[in-house]
Amino acid sequence: MEKEPFREAFNAFLKLYFDSCKEVYEELDIKDMTDRQFSYLRLIDRETGMTVSKLARHFNLSKPTMTEIMHKFEKAGFIEKKQCDDDGRVYHISLTKRGKLIAKSNVLESDRAIGKIFATLNDEEIITLKRLFNKIGRA
Repeated sequence: MEKEPFREAFNAFLKLYFDSCKEVYEELDIKDMTDRQFSYLRLIDRETGMTVSKLARHFNLSKPTMTEIMHKFEKAGFIEKKQCDDDGRVYHISLTKRGKLIAKSNVLESDRAIGKIFATLNDEEIITLKRLFNKIGRA
């Protein structure tokens, strides 16, 4: 088989996926978020008791830089800060409902793309595609 028709078909699949991502980002109004910003939210989602200092250390940033980022996130409604009971200088950061949704946006992206695939293919074709994805994933 020639590679060019395959490359074109593969690019059509990638376009379906990236269009699905774009739709999710537009619906969540997060078109301008960077991969790094998603990483911040995902870490906050995974770790309890997260603080600006812990985030700064994890991402090798200064505390003032991370503080500025968290102020923007708070203003955007992605995070909430709660003063630590033991140390009033420390604030624990947690995600708001919107922040959790954004942190899980990769799941929403793939769900959107899978919905389009399921709407296009019949059950037998879906089973074949799943088998092929599994085979490629083990390559």
